[in-house]
Amino acid sequence: MKIIKRMHTFTAALVLLAGAVLPQAHAGVAERVQRATVGSVDVVVYPMDVKDVVTVMGVMPLGDAAVASRAINPALPNLTAMLVQQGTTAHDKYQIADTLSALGAEMSIDAGDTELRIRGKSLAHDMPTVLGLLVEQLRTPAFAESEFQQARAQFGAMLQQVGDNPDARAYQTLLGSLFPATSPNAAVPLETLQKAVATVTLEQIKAFHARYFGPDHMILVFTGDVSLAQARAAVTKAFAGWHGGVDFVRDAAGTPVRAAARVAVPMQDKASVSVMWGQPTGLDHAAADYLPLSLGVDVLGSGFTGRLMSSVRDQEGLTYGIGANLFGDDVVSGGFMMQATFAPELLGKGIASSERELQRWWRGGITARELAARKQSLSGAWQLQMGTTGGMAHTLLSTLVRGQDLAWIDRYPQALHALTLEQVNQAIRSHLDPATLLRVEAGSLPKS
Repeated sequence: MKIIKRMHTFTAALVLLAGAVLPQAHAGVAERVQRATVGSVDVVVYPMDVKDVVTVMGVMPLGDAAVASRAINPALPNLTAMLVQQGTTAHDKYQIADTLSALGAEMSIDAGDTELRIRGKSLAHDMPTVLGLLVEQLRTPAFAESEFQQARAQFGAMLQQVGDNPDARAYQTLLGSLFPATSPNAAVPLETLQKAVATVTLEQIKAFHARYFGPDHMILVFTGDVSLAQARAAVTKAFAGWHGGVDFVRDAAGTPVRAAARVAVPMQDKASVSVMWGQPTGLDHAAADYLPLSLGVDVLGSGFTGRLMSSVRDQEGLTYGIGANLFGDDVVSGGFMMQATFAPELLGKGIASSERELQRWWRGGITARELAARKQSLSGAWQLQMGTTGGMAHTLLSTLVRGQDLAWIDRYPQALHALTLEQVNQAIRSHLDPATLLRVEAGSLPKS
Protein backbone atom coordinates (compact mmCIF):
# COMPACT_ATOMS: atom_id res chain seq x y z
CA MET A 1 0.00 0.00 0.00
CA LYS A 2 2.78 2.45 0.86
CA ILE A 3 4.53 1.66 -2.45
CA ILE A 4 1.32 2.37 -4.37
CA LYS A 5 0.92 5.67 -2.55
CA ARG A 6 4.49 6.66 -3.33
CA MET A 7 4.04 5.82 -7.02
CA HIS A 8 0.83 7.83 -7.10
CA THR A 9 2.56 10.78 -5.44
CA PHE A 10 5.51 10.63 -7.85
CA THR A 11 3.22 10.46 -10.88
CA ALA A 12 1.10 13.29 -9.55
CA ALA A 13 4.14 15.46 -8.99
CA LEU A 14 5.32 14.94 -12.56
CA VAL A 15 1.92 15.79 -14.00
CA LEU A 16 1.52 18.86 -11.80
CA LEU A 17 4.97 20.08 -12.81
CA ALA A 18 4.17 19.63 -16.48
CA GLY A 19 0.91 21.52 -16.10
CA ALA A 20 2.65 24.41 -14.40
CA VAL A 21 4.54 25.56 -17.47
CA LEU A 22 2.07 24.96 -20.28
CA PRO A 23 1.70 27.93 -22.67
CA GLN A 24 -1.84 29.07 -23.34
CA ALA A 25 -3.58 31.29 -25.88
CA HIS A 26 -5.59 34.02 -24.21
CA ALA A 27 -7.72 35.67 -26.90
CA GLY A 28 -11.30 35.78 -25.68
CA VAL A 29 -10.67 34.62 -22.11
CA ALA A 30 -14.08 35.84 -20.95
CA GLU A 31 -15.83 33.92 -23.72
CA ARG A 32 -14.27 30.64 -22.59
CA VAL A 33 -15.32 31.04 -18.97
CA GLN A 34 -18.06 28.78 -17.66
CA ARG A 35 -19.89 30.22 -14.66
CA ALA A 36 -22.71 29.29 -12.30
CA THR A 37 -24.01 30.03 -8.83
CA VAL A 38 -23.96 26.87 -6.73
CA GLY A 39 -25.84 27.46 -3.51
CA SER A 40 -24.40 30.84 -2.53
CA VAL A 41 -20.99 30.28 -4.14
CA ASP A 42 -19.92 31.96 -7.39
CA VAL A 43 -18.26 29.14 -9.36
CA VAL A 44 -16.00 30.11 -12.28
CA VAL A 45 -14.46 27.47 -14.54
CA TYR A 46 -11.82 27.96 -17.21
CA PRO A 47 -10.87 24.74 -19.03
CA MET A 48 -7.27 24.69 -20.25
CA ASP A 49 -5.35 22.37 -22.55
CA VAL A 50 -3.42 20.69 -19.77
CA LYS A 51 -3.82 17.00 -19.06
CA ASP A 52 -5.11 15.83 -15.69
CA VAL A 53 -4.26 18.92 -13.60
CA VAL A 54 -6.74 21.19 -11.81
CA THR A 55 -6.06 24.32 -9.80
CA VAL A 56 -8.75 25.79 -7.56
CA MET A 57 -8.46 29.24 -6.00
CA GLY A 58 -11.07 30.93 -3.90
CA VAL A 59 -11.80 33.91 -1.75
CA MET A 60 -14.03 34.17 1.31
CA PRO A 61 -14.77 37.85 2.08
CA LEU A 62 -14.39 38.89 5.70
CA GLY A 63 -16.48 42.04 5.54
CA ASP A 64 -15.52 44.50 8.27
CA ALA A 65 -13.62 41.89 10.29
CA ALA A 66 -10.28 43.69 10.21
CA VAL A 67 -11.85 46.91 11.50
CA ALA A 68 -14.45 45.48 13.91
CA SER A 69 -12.00 43.09 15.58
CA ARG A 70 -9.86 46.02 16.73
CA ALA A 71 -12.51 46.90 19.31
CA ILE A 72 -12.63 43.32 20.63
CA ASN A 73 -9.21 41.80 20.05
CA PRO A 74 -7.13 42.68 16.97
CA ALA A 75 -5.38 39.29 17.04
CA LEU A 76 -8.61 37.48 16.14
CA PRO A 77 -8.33 37.46 12.30
CA ASN A 78 -4.80 36.05 12.29
CA LEU A 79 -5.30 33.50 15.04
CA THR A 80 -8.57 32.24 13.56
CA ALA A 81 -6.90 31.76 10.16
CA MET A 82 -4.08 29.87 11.86
CA LEU A 83 -6.41 27.58 13.82
CA VAL A 84 -8.61 26.53 10.91
CA GLN A 85 -5.51 24.84 9.51
CA GLN A 86 -4.82 22.84 12.67
CA GLY A 87 -7.36 20.05 12.29
CA THR A 88 -11.13 19.69 11.99
CA THR A 89 -13.83 17.90 13.91
CA ALA A 90 -13.44 14.99 11.48
CA HIS A 91 -9.67 14.89 10.78
CA ASP A 92 -6.64 16.05 12.70
CA LYS A 93 -3.92 18.04 10.93
CA TYR A 94 -1.72 14.99 10.51
CA GLN A 95 -4.45 13.02 8.72
CA ILE A 96 -5.04 15.94 6.38
CA ALA A 97 -1.32 16.23 5.67
CA ASP A 98 -1.05 12.48 5.03
CA THR A 99 -3.96 12.59 2.59
CA LEU A 100 -2.44 15.45 0.63
CA SER A 101 0.95 13.74 0.57
CA ALA A 102 -0.58 10.51 -0.71
CA LEU A 103 -2.33 12.39 -3.50
CA GLY A 104 0.67 14.54 -4.38
CA ALA A 105 -1.62 17.54 -3.96
CA GLU A 106 -1.11 21.08 -2.69
CA MET A 107 -3.35 23.14 -0.44
CA SER A 108 -3.10 26.46 1.41
CA ILE A 109 -5.21 28.99 3.32
CA ASP A 110 -3.95 32.56 3.65
CA ALA A 111 -5.43 35.44 5.63
CA GLY A 112 -5.63 38.96 4.23
CA ASP A 113 -7.01 42.23 5.54
CA THR A 114 -10.28 41.88 3.65
CA GLU A 115 -10.56 38.19 2.83
CA LEU A 116 -9.36 34.64 3.32
CA ARG A 117 -7.81 33.05 0.25
CA ILE A 118 -7.70 29.33 -0.43
CA ARG A 119 -5.72 27.41 -3.01
CA GLY A 120 -5.52 23.78 -4.07
CA LYS A 121 -3.80 21.92 -6.88
CA SER A 122 -4.15 18.24 -7.71
CA LEU A 123 -4.77 15.64 -10.34
CA ALA A 124 -8.21 16.05 -11.87
CA HIS A 125 -9.81 13.02 -10.19
CA ASP A 126 -8.49 14.16 -6.78
CA MET A 127 -9.94 17.67 -7.05
CA PRO A 128 -13.17 16.88 -5.12
CA THR A 129 -11.11 15.45 -2.25
CA VAL A 130 -8.82 18.48 -2.06
CA LEU A 131 -11.74 20.93 -2.28
CA GLY A 132 -13.56 18.94 0.39
CA LEU A 133 -10.59 19.20 2.75
CA LEU A 134 -10.26 22.93 2.11
CA VAL A 135 -13.91 23.58 2.88
CA GLU A 136 -13.85 21.21 5.86
CA GLN A 137 -11.10 23.29 7.46
CA LEU A 138 -13.00 26.53 6.90
CA ARG A 139 -16.30 25.05 8.02
CA THR A 140 -15.62 22.75 10.98
CA PRO A 141 -12.26 23.54 12.62
CA ALA A 142 -11.62 21.57 15.80
CA PHE A 143 -10.47 24.61 17.79
CA ALA A 144 -8.58 22.35 20.18
CA GLU A 145 -7.27 24.04 23.33
CA SER A 146 -3.77 22.67 22.76
CA GLU A 147 -3.67 24.00 19.20
CA PHE A 148 -4.98 27.36 20.41
CA GLN A 149 -2.16 27.68 22.92
CA GLN A 150 0.39 26.68 20.30
CA ALA A 151 -0.99 29.13 17.71
CA ARG A 152 -0.95 31.92 20.26
CA ALA A 153 2.69 31.18 21.08
CA GLN A 154 3.61 31.07 17.38
CA PHE A 155 1.85 34.34 16.64
CA GLY A 156 3.54 35.97 19.62
CA ALA A 157 6.93 34.78 18.37
CA MET A 158 6.16 36.13 14.91
CA LEU A 159 5.32 39.52 16.39
CA GLN A 160 8.67 39.51 18.18
CA GLN A 161 10.37 38.95 14.84
CA VAL A 162 8.36 41.80 13.32
CA GLY A 163 9.50 44.03 16.14
CA ASP A 164 13.13 43.23 15.35
CA ASN A 165 12.84 43.74 11.57
CA PRO A 166 13.41 47.29 10.23
CA ASP A 167 11.40 46.67 7.05
CA ALA A 168 8.41 45.33 8.99
CA ARG A 169 8.55 48.13 11.55
CA ALA A 170 8.74 50.80 8.86
CA TYR A 171 5.85 49.27 6.91
CA GLN A 172 3.62 48.90 9.96
CA THR A 173 4.37 52.45 11.08
CA LEU A 174 3.63 53.80 7.62
CA LEU A 175 0.25 52.07 7.34
CA GLY A 176 -0.69 53.00 10.88
CA SER A 177 -0.05 56.66 10.06
CA LEU A 178 -1.61 56.90 6.59
CA PHE A 179 -5.00 55.27 7.09
CA PRO A 180 -7.75 55.85 9.67
CA ALA A 181 -9.08 53.07 11.87
CA THR A 182 -12.06 52.68 9.50
CA SER A 183 -9.79 51.33 6.75
CA PRO A 184 -8.62 47.70 6.63
CA ASN A 185 -5.30 49.08 5.38
CA ALA A 186 -4.61 50.66 8.77
CA ALA A 187 -2.04 48.76 10.81
CA VAL A 188 -2.56 47.91 14.46
CA PRO A 189 0.42 49.07 16.56
CA LEU A 190 2.82 46.27 17.38
CA GLU A 191 2.52 46.78 21.14
CA THR A 192 -1.29 46.61 20.89
CA LEU A 193 -1.11 43.32 18.99
CA GLN A 194 1.30 41.82 21.49
CA LYS A 195 -1.06 42.66 24.36
CA ALA A 196 -4.00 41.30 22.35
CA VAL A 197 -2.30 37.92 21.87
CA ALA A 198 -1.84 37.61 25.62
CA THR A 199 -5.53 38.27 26.35
CA VAL A 200 -7.38 36.59 23.47
CA THR A 201 -9.63 33.67 24.37
CA LEU A 202 -10.72 30.59 22.45
CA GLU A 203 -14.35 31.64 22.93
CA GLN A 204 -13.60 34.93 21.15
CA ILE A 205 -12.08 33.00 18.25
CA LYS A 206 -15.11 30.71 18.01
CA ALA A 207 -17.41 33.73 17.97
CA PHE A 208 -15.30 35.42 15.29
CA HIS A 209 -15.47 32.25 13.17
CA ALA A 210 -19.23 32.00 13.55
CA ARG A 211 -19.69 35.65 12.59
CA TYR A 212 -17.46 35.88 9.53
CA PHE A 213 -16.87 32.43 8.06
CA GLY A 214 -19.41 31.14 5.56
CA PRO A 215 -20.07 30.43 1.86
CA ASP A 216 -22.17 33.53 1.14
CA HIS A 217 -20.31 35.76 -1.35
CA MET A 218 -17.50 33.24 -1.81
CA ILE A 219 -15.85 32.95 -5.23
CA LEU A 220 -14.22 29.72 -6.42
CA VAL A 221 -12.21 29.53 -9.65
CA PHE A 222 -11.28 26.23 -11.27
CA THR A 223 -8.72 26.04 -14.09
CA GLY A 224 -7.14 23.20 -16.03
CA ASP A 225 -8.60 19.81 -16.93
CA VAL A 226 -12.04 20.50 -15.47
CA SER A 227 -15.60 21.13 -16.59
CA LEU A 228 -18.38 23.17 -15.04
CA ALA A 229 -20.32 19.97 -14.30
CA GLN A 230 -17.37 18.54 -12.35
CA ALA A 231 -16.83 21.77 -10.41
CA ARG A 232 -20.54 22.09 -9.67
CA ALA A 233 -20.70 18.54 -8.30
CA ALA A 234 -17.64 19.05 -6.09
CA VAL A 235 -18.91 22.38 -4.73
CA THR A 236 -22.41 21.01 -4.10
CA LYS A 237 -21.00 18.15 -2.03
CA ALA A 238 -18.42 20.18 -0.10
CA PHE A 239 -20.74 23.07 0.79
CA ALA A 240 -24.00 21.16 1.39
CA GLY A 241 -25.89 22.57 4.36
CA TRP A 242 -23.38 25.36 5.14
CA HIS A 243 -24.76 28.87 5.45
CA GLY A 244 -23.59 32.31 6.57
CA GLY A 245 -20.76 34.63 5.66
CA VAL A 246 -20.33 38.30 4.79
CA ASP A 247 -19.54 40.38 1.71
CA PHE A 248 -16.69 42.81 1.07
CA VAL A 249 -16.91 46.32 2.50
CA ARG A 250 -15.72 48.60 -0.29
CA ASP A 251 -16.35 52.10 1.07
CA ALA A 252 -13.48 52.57 3.56
CA ALA A 253 -11.08 55.33 2.49
CA GLY A 254 -7.75 56.67 3.65
CA THR A 255 -7.17 60.21 4.83
CA PRO A 256 -4.13 61.83 3.17
CA VAL A 257 -1.34 63.24 5.28
CA ARG A 258 -1.68 67.00 4.80
CA ALA A 259 1.90 68.10 5.40
CA ALA A 260 5.35 66.65 5.00
CA ALA A 261 6.14 64.47 7.99
CA ARG A 262 8.89 62.21 9.25
CA VAL A 263 8.60 59.40 11.77
CA ALA A 264 11.74 57.88 13.28
CA VAL A 265 11.75 54.34 14.66
CA PRO A 266 15.14 53.91 16.37
CA MET A 267 16.37 50.29 16.60
CA GLN A 268 19.59 49.11 18.14
CA ASP A 269 22.39 47.21 16.40
CA LYS A 270 20.94 47.09 12.88
CA ALA A 271 23.18 47.01 9.84
CA SER A 272 20.83 49.15 7.78
CA VAL A 273 17.97 51.63 7.90
CA SER A 274 14.69 50.91 6.15
CA VAL A 275 13.09 54.04 4.71
CA MET A 276 9.53 54.13 3.39
CA TRP A 277 7.62 57.06 1.93
CA GLY A 278 3.89 56.89 1.38
CA GLN A 279 0.50 58.51 1.03
CA PRO A 280 -3.06 57.39 0.20
CA THR A 281 -4.01 57.71 -3.48
CA GLY A 282 -7.79 57.76 -3.04
CA LEU A 283 -8.00 55.09 -5.77
CA ASP A 284 -9.04 51.48 -5.80
CA HIS A 285 -8.08 49.09 -8.57
CA ALA A 286 -11.26 49.70 -10.56
CA ALA A 287 -10.91 53.52 -10.61
CA ALA A 288 -10.48 55.20 -13.98
CA ASP A 289 -7.11 56.73 -13.09
CA TYR A 290 -5.69 53.56 -11.57
CA LEU A 291 -4.24 52.13 -14.79
CA PRO A 292 -2.38 55.29 -15.90
CA LEU A 293 -1.11 55.90 -12.36
CA SER A 294 0.09 52.30 -11.98
CA LEU A 295 2.01 52.52 -15.26
CA GLY A 296 3.64 55.76 -14.13
CA VAL A 297 4.63 54.25 -10.78
CA ASP A 298 6.00 51.22 -12.63
CA VAL A 299 8.36 53.52 -14.54
CA LEU A 300 9.55 55.08 -11.32
CA GLY A 301 10.18 52.02 -9.23
CA SER A 302 9.65 48.61 -10.83
CA GLY A 303 12.74 46.44 -10.42
CA PHE A 304 16.05 47.00 -12.17
CA THR A 305 14.43 48.87 -15.06
CA GLY A 306 12.88 51.52 -12.81
CA ARG A 307 14.31 55.01 -12.52
CA LEU A 308 15.07 54.62 -8.82
CA MET A 309 17.25 51.55 -9.27
CA SER A 310 18.97 53.06 -12.28
CA SER A 311 19.96 56.23 -10.46
CA VAL A 312 20.13 55.65 -6.70
CA ARG A 313 21.58 52.15 -6.93
CA ASP A 314 23.36 51.67 -10.25
CA GLN A 315 24.77 55.16 -10.79
CA GLU A 316 25.29 56.37 -7.22
CA GLY A 317 25.75 53.09 -5.36
CA LEU A 318 23.77 54.25 -2.33
CA THR A 319 21.55 51.19 -1.83
CA TYR A 320 21.16 47.54 -2.73
CA GLY A 321 17.44 47.87 -3.16
CA ILE A 322 14.90 50.59 -3.88
CA GLY A 323 11.48 50.64 -5.55
CA ALA A 324 7.96 52.06 -5.62
CA ASN A 325 4.51 50.57 -5.96
CA LEU A 326 0.79 50.96 -5.33
CA PHE A 327 -0.75 48.80 -2.61
CA GLY A 328 -3.90 47.93 -0.66
CA ASP A 329 -6.30 48.81 -3.46
CA ASP A 330 -8.05 45.56 -4.48
CA VAL A 331 -11.20 46.24 -2.43
CA VAL A 332 -10.79 49.72 -0.90
CA SER A 333 -8.79 52.79 -1.85
CA GLY A 334 -5.09 52.19 -1.30
CA GLY A 335 -1.80 53.98 -1.29
CA PHE A 336 1.53 54.77 -2.93
CA MET A 337 4.78 53.63 -1.36
CA MET A 338 8.45 54.11 -2.12
CA GLN A 339 10.92 52.01 -0.13
CA ALA A 340 14.70 51.69 0.16
CA THR A 341 17.40 50.33 2.46
CA PHE A 342 20.52 52.33 3.29
CA ALA A 343 23.61 51.86 5.39
CA PRO A 344 23.38 54.26 8.37
CA GLU A 345 26.34 56.31 7.14
CA LEU A 346 24.67 56.73 3.72
CA LEU A 347 21.20 57.53 5.03
CA GLY A 348 21.30 61.28 4.40
CA LYS A 349 22.66 60.95 0.88
CA GLY A 350 20.30 58.08 0.10
CA ILE A 351 17.21 59.99 1.20
CA ALA A 352 18.26 63.09 -0.71
CA SER A 353 18.92 61.11 -3.88
CA SER A 354 15.65 59.19 -3.64
CA GLU A 355 13.58 62.32 -3.06
CA ARG A 356 15.36 64.09 -5.91
CA GLU A 357 14.34 61.33 -8.34
CA LEU A 358 10.82 61.32 -6.97
CA GLN A 359 10.53 65.07 -7.57
CA ARG A 360 11.89 64.77 -11.11
CA TRP A 361 9.41 62.02 -11.91
CA TRP A 362 6.48 63.91 -10.38
CA ARG A 363 7.27 67.28 -11.97
CA GLY A 364 8.48 66.13 -15.37
CA GLY A 365 6.45 62.95 -15.74
CA ILE A 366 7.56 59.96 -17.77
CA THR A 367 8.82 60.09 -21.36
CA ALA A 368 7.26 58.77 -24.55
CA ARG A 369 10.01 56.16 -24.74
CA GLU A 370 9.34 54.98 -21.19
CA LEU A 371 5.61 54.82 -21.93
CA ALA A 372 6.13 52.61 -24.98
CA ALA A 373 8.55 50.31 -23.17
CA ARG A 374 6.23 49.84 -20.18
CA LYS A 375 3.23 49.14 -22.38
CA GLN A 376 5.20 46.37 -24.06
CA SER A 377 6.53 44.82 -20.86
CA LEU A 378 3.26 45.00 -18.93
CA SER A 379 1.28 43.56 -21.83
CA GLY A 380 3.75 40.70 -22.17
CA ALA A 381 3.68 39.96 -18.45
CA TRP A 382 -0.13 39.96 -18.52
CA GLN A 383 -0.19 37.28 -21.21
CA LEU A 384 2.59 35.28 -19.59
CA GLN A 385 0.91 35.03 -16.20
CA MET A 386 -2.09 33.33 -17.77
CA GLY A 387 0.02 30.53 -19.24
CA THR A 388 -0.36 28.30 -16.17
CA THR A 389 -3.39 26.95 -14.34
CA GLY A 390 -2.34 28.89 -11.25
CA GLY A 391 -1.70 32.13 -13.12
CA MET A 392 -5.01 31.95 -14.93
CA ALA A 393 -6.91 31.19 -11.72
CA HIS A 394 -5.21 34.12 -9.99
CA THR A 395 -6.09 36.47 -12.86
CA LEU A 396 -9.75 35.44 -12.92
CA LEU A 397 -10.13 35.58 -9.14
CA SER A 398 -8.35 38.91 -8.69
CA THR A 399 -10.45 40.50 -11.44
CA LEU A 400 -13.67 39.53 -9.67
CA VAL A 401 -12.42 40.54 -6.22
CA ARG A 402 -11.59 43.97 -7.60
CA GLY A 403 -15.18 44.41 -8.71
CA GLN A 404 -14.44 44.20 -12.43
CA ASP A 405 -16.20 42.06 -15.01
CA LEU A 406 -14.23 39.21 -16.56
CA ALA A 407 -14.23 40.93 -19.94
CA TRP A 408 -11.65 43.29 -18.39
CA ILE A 409 -9.08 40.53 -18.83
CA ASP A 410 -9.49 40.80 -22.60
CA ARG A 411 -9.79 44.60 -22.57
CA TYR A 412 -6.67 45.18 -20.47
CA PRO A 413 -4.05 45.01 -23.27
CA GLN A 414 -6.08 47.40 -25.42
CA ALA A 415 -6.68 49.76 -22.50
CA LEU A 416 -2.99 49.67 -21.68
CA HIS A 417 -1.87 50.46 -25.22
CA ALA A 418 -4.48 53.22 -25.52
CA LEU A 419 -2.95 55.19 -22.64
CA THR A 420 -1.48 58.53 -23.63
CA LEU A 421 1.50 60.32 -22.14
CA GLU A 422 -0.78 63.10 -20.97
CA GLN A 423 -3.09 60.65 -19.16
CA VAL A 424 -0.22 59.02 -17.28
CA ASN A 425 1.48 62.24 -16.26
CA GLN A 426 -1.80 63.86 -15.27
CA ALA A 427 -2.66 60.89 -13.07
CA ILE A 428 0.74 61.15 -11.35
CA ARG A 429 0.26 64.83 -10.55
CA SER A 430 -3.42 64.48 -9.62
CA HIS A 431 -3.13 61.68 -7.09
CA LEU A 432 0.36 62.09 -5.63
CA ASP A 433 2.27 64.98 -4.09
CA PRO A 434 5.84 64.63 -2.79
CA ALA A 435 5.24 67.62 -0.52
CA THR A 436 2.70 65.64 1.53
CA LEU A 437 4.46 62.27 1.70
CA LEU A 438 5.05 60.67 5.06
CA ARG A 439 8.59 59.33 5.52
CA VAL A 440 9.38 56.57 8.02
CA GLU A 441 12.94 55.63 8.98
CA ALA A 442 13.44 52.42 10.96
CA GLY A 443 16.78 51.00 12.07
CA SER A 444 20.05 52.18 13.59
CA LEU A 445 19.62 55.88 12.93
CA PRO A 446 22.60 58.28 12.98
CA LYS A 447 22.58 60.46 16.08
CA SER A 448 22.40 63.62 13.96
